[in-house]
Amino acid sequence: MRRRQAPEALPSAAFRDDEPVFGDGHQVQEGAAVPVFGDVGRWSGECIGRPANRQPADWEVVFPEEELLVNLQLREAAFAWLNPTHVVLRQACVFLAAEPMALGTAKANCLKLQAIARRGRELSLGRPWGDWDKEDWKLVVADLGAELDPSTMASYISGVRALRRVAPIVSGVGPFDDPWDDLPATQVAAQEQPNEGGEAEAEGLSTPAIPPSTWWALLRAAWTYIHSLAPDILSWREDFERRSDALPEPRPRAERAEYLRSEDLDVLLDAWLADSEHLVPLLAKDWQGAAAGTPIWKTLSRIITDGRNQDLFTVRRGKPSSRVAARRAAVVKAVEQGRSRTVDGAQARQTLGSPGYRPERPRGASQAQLDEDLRRWLADPVNRIPVRAVDDIHGKAGTPILATLARQLWGPRDAGRSFPCLKANRKRAAMITEAIEAGRVVLVDSSERSRAGWRSLPVPCPQAVTVDRSDGTSGPWRTEITQGELDDELRMLRAACYIFIAALSMMRDSEVQEIERNPLVTYFGSPALASRKTKLDPARPELFWWISEPVAEAVAVAEALSWHPTHLFATLEPPRKGTRPRRSDGRPRKVGRNGITPADEIDFFIERINTTHARLGLGEIPAAHVRPHMFRKTMSQIAAREPDSEIALGLQLKHAARRAMANRTTQAYGKMDHQWAKEFDQELEHAAARKLVGLLRARRDGESVAVGPGAARLHAGLDKVIETMNGDPQLRAQIADERAEAALLAAEFPDLHLGTVNHCMFDLPQAECQNQLPEDQRGQGPLIGACEPARCRNSVVTSSHAPIWIAEEEDLMAMSKERRMAPARREAVLIRLEDVQRITSALRNEGGTV
Repeated sequence: MRRRQAPEALPSAAFRDDEPVFGDGHQVQEGAAVPVFGDVGRWSGECIGRPANRQPADWEVVFPEEELLVNLQLREAAFAWLNPTHVVLRQACVFLAAEPMALGTAKANCLKLQAIARRGRELSLGRPWGDWDKEDWKLVVADLGAELDPSTMASYISGVRALRRVAPIVSGVGPFDDPWDDLPATQVAAQEQPNEGGEAEAEGLSTPAIPPSTWWALLRAAWTYIHSLAPDILSWREDFERRSDALPEPRPRAERAEYLRSEDLDVLLDAWLADSEHLVPLLAKDWQGAAAGTPIWKTLSRIITDGRNQDLFTVRRGKPSSRVAARRAAVVKAVEQGRSRTVDGAQARQTLGSPGYRPERPRGASQAQLDEDLRRWLADPVNRIPVRAVDDIHGKAGTPILATLARQLWGPRDAGRSFPCLKANRKRAAMITEAIEAGRVVLVDSSERSRAGWRSLPVPCPQAVTVDRSDGTSGPWRTEITQGELDDELRMLRAACYIFIAALSMMRDSEVQEIERNPLVTYFGSPALASRKTKLDPARPELFWWISEPVAEAVAVAEALSWHPTHLFATLEPPRKGTRPRRSDGRPRKVGRNGITPADEIDFFIERINTTHARLGLGEIPAAHVRPHMFRKTMSQIAAREPDSEIALGLQLKHAARRAMANRTTQAYGKMDHQWAKEFDQELEHAAARKLVGLLRARRDGESVAVGPGAARLHAGLDKVIETMNGDPQLRAQIADERAEAALLAAEFPDLHLGTVNHCMFDLPQAECQNQLPEDQRGQGPLIGACEPARCRNSVVTSSHAPIWIAEEEDLMAMSKERRMAPARREAVLIRLEDVQRITSALRNEGGTV
């Protein structure tokens, strides 16, 4: 295909065509090609280093070549953004921040401005940007924003403002006023597109957290792959690599058959048709589904090629290719000219004297050598004939897949042309049939093309890890695996490592993908992960993120999985023999481009888990939108509950460099949403229930486990749980299972609140602490400071509280004997002593059992 010639660019009054795009302020790699302003099509950023999480196509600024004026204007604007200290900008009184704009931001601004230019033409404004007034800009952006969410609309507004800042040096634009009167872009977008409640988004991060149900299920699934399944997957990869290396090496070119190319076949057809003596054989009557008068295509193909090819006119998958259609058309034209003869289809070969099909074989390989190859392969009892599990377009179920068998016999390079040597030779066909009848077969479902051929050959997995399934059964998570399925499992393992590291380290996507080999270090005495920070830092400094032991294990698995020489996260591309690097033992190593597309990997992982969770002994992952930046936000919410969390989060999130702004940003990351607030409440409920397990077991032995106004209700609830467990055979079998007991207790006491001096089984109508509150503020929870533990019918006291009550009783008794105490104070002490003794007397009456 000829490359389309780029149009001649318009000259710029501000910049020369030979000026490098990445000048001062950029760290250009030595020897790298640097784009210049005169490059009208695209500017690649490879010369300044491409982040691992950016694909090559994402790391370049693209300009519309069909619109010369817009092309020039965008190049001038982008050049100014990338060179903010250029002398031309100073002379035009354009003063930008000294730090160049990020290449990704410049690319996004150019794309947004291109979209605005197109929409302006669609709205028939009839004039270029330079002549637009404030209302024109607002009209176009508002029209675009009607189809977008507020955050995307805000990015269009930011693109217009970026153009406005450099407008004095942009051809045909010049200075113009801010169309939105300097209001924040997010506020303008929120006014144009309010949310469902009619209000703008609350202040803080727009990044949502991952729902708790999805978060925990996703992490459990990722950890299962990392900790339990990774050894199997890596072992199987080694096995398949050994199998691949064991395949026959390609024959030297001198020993390969010189196959007829498509061009050669066309030449043979043209030469045959050029001879007017040659007649096209037609069917005299209907035969094998073909109507009378139809050319006998296979016979004609053997006649033209002297038996070397019988597929000159073959239609595959129901639709002829353009080449086959042209060949058939040429034959039909000859028939229309009267150059044909009718023959009986069954006797066509004998009648016409056409040669039989003689498949080509590797040069130098005799028939005896081919027989010996098959005989030697069948002598190994491990080898089995691949046969079709279901009917497909090539044959019926139970028939051998000869192309796959040929690949196993003679290697991939010669398989495509060698498999007819198995089909056309009676002796070899008999050996294959005999092996099939003896049961030496492997069923292959080749209905999907992506799983066709040798990649569908299953290999037994006798040592696979045993998993416990939700239905109560257990067994190996896989009994056999194919190369295609292994590729999926390798991708699942890579996705699991990414998810686990990103979730628990709070690293940005770019930072996770910049992790290189041997990244585990000790930082201030704690295990840490070394990587490079790329966001807002062109220097890309090496920084450290503290991690836990499970994250270190995930890093080790990712390192073992990666075929890339430097990076842990890279594409899983198939190997290319002769070009891939070698391992230390001399065997080839697979390689790929560094960097992955994490959104695709996360979606793939969740989808596959939800398809195979029953087999893996995992729970289904609830549907949710999960993206890399959401891991950082979610883990920050969880960590924010710990003491001194703001300082720790600021360091781990890399907000500590500028503390004035870091405080606000870190607090926004740690701000709790309603889903996680509810999750933590439920965790507290289960923690309270686990505290009651000891009381339940004591109650089962007949003890009175609590005193106080609410003791009777507590005993009744514990008795109900005991009765439930005794009445259910399955629960009775789990009588020593603390988790089952805690789950039942959590259901029975959903509002239990643990305390230092008592426990509260919060029930609003009986709560003494709610009496002094306004009506609209009641029922939100117990008021600890207003608790009356000796009087409230929600209060229970256990043996763990007894030392505090006894100590208070002794203090009150000593105070009551103080002679100089005021009468009012003495009366208050005696009232409190009466309440305390009501509890301590009950504790003593129980004989110290509580």
